[in-house]
Amino acid sequence: MSRLKHTVYAEALLQWYSAIFRPYLAEVGLDEEVLERPDAKIPLNQYYALLEIAAEHTDPCLGLRLGVGLLGAHRSSPMGGVGHAVRSAPDVRTMLDCANRYIVVHSHACEMAWSLKGGRLEVLYRMTDPSVIQRRQDAELTIGLLFARLQEATRNRFTPLRVDFAHARPADIRLHQEIFQCPLRFDQPVNMLVWPGEMLDEPLATADPRLYQALLPGLEEQRRRRLADTDLTTRIGLVIEANLSTGRISIDDVASELCMSRRTLQRRLQELQLEFVELVEEIRQAMAIDLVSQTSFSLTEIALKLGYNEASSFTRAFRRWTGVTPLKFRQQKQK
Repeated sequence: MSRLKHTVYAEALLQWYSAIFRPYLAEVGLDEEVLERPDAKIPLNQYYALLEIAAEHTDPCLGLRLGVGLLGAHRSSPMGGVGHAVRSAPDVRTMLDCANRYIVVHSHACEMAWSLKGGRLEVLYRMTDPSVIQRRQDAELTIGLLFARLQEATRNRFTPLRVDFAHARPADIRLHQEIFQCPLRFDQPVNMLVWPGEMLDEPLATADPRLYQALLPGLEEQRRRRLADTDLTTRIGLVIEANLSTGRISIDDVASELCMSRRTLQRRLQELQLEFVELVEEIRQAMAIDLVSQTSFSLTEIALKLGYNEASSFTRAFRRWTGVTPLKFRQQKQK
């Protein structure tokens, strides 16, 4: 389990599709209670693992099908109060601002943002917990959900100009092509939908101003509590990940980047019941498995990215984590 303690709320998604997910709950260490309680708070890495295992056994495009509603129309919002607020916003700009601000209420360590560049609206989504390795299903579910909601809310007046995914290109992308009907790119820095810029000020067909205003105070309070829980651990994780290759990952280095004293950082970690050394090890392990299984970097290149001076040191550590050498692990994943 991730020591970053990030969580996601089950909301309605697991309830609606309980027949799909039920057979794999025990495999990821979850109780069937999560299928009955929308307010169940699930460790983020277990939730992502559930999506990936269910897809592996049922359909490689499971996340995408769930996102766009191909497995049954969404009866309400699969993102709870955040989804209701997003859908009831007055226009696309407000809708995206709302999603950006309140996504943390639904899920920790997720980032959504938008920008207008060269007359194009870029809507990005990424997951920032480095301990979560397999992310395809969540990315395709979220991008599919964004795509479907934006089309619904604008009465299909706009179509995307391009869709980017951070994960590797799947063997079969026919469903992606059928749904998005625009250029697709994989192995990109972030997941992104690119739309015509004029979409930004489009009024929403689903707008409900009174509902939108009624939901905001509750979401703001929930946002404050969720950020207080994990904002520090998220920042610590990102600093460690960014500096592994330079070796500047001592507690003093991290404290300096976070603009606090070593003593303050140690106290905050104690409050969160986290050990700094174990946190570094977990992030290094997660990055190692991701780089070995998902990229074509040589083992020497990966070793350097993770702060090892020699590939042999990296190989010993990798064998300790997984029971096999990096080369053997990569060969197994490629089969």
